[in-house]
Amino acid sequence: MGLASLLLFITAMWLMVLAVAAFLVLFVSPVDALLFGGHGERITIVVIQTTVALAAVIALIFGLSRMKRIYLQKKLKQ
Repeated sequence: MGLASLLLFITAMWLMVLAVAAFLVLFVSPVDALLFGGHGERITIVVIQTTVALAAVIALIFGLSRMKRIYLQKKLKQ
């Protein structure tokens, strides 16, 4: 059972990483077309893209840390 739970944990972590990467590619990169119709000021677009990307990466870091903490607590109780 120990190896299966580790495999499930690793798979869940990779799925989180891939989900954030897909979000960055599908939403953050075309944000100028989505919000400004392709006619926005470049510095505004870059600031919005940077802010959203940083927030997504920080959320990913906190999510992975939380998952690790939960996994280790379950393993230490056994």
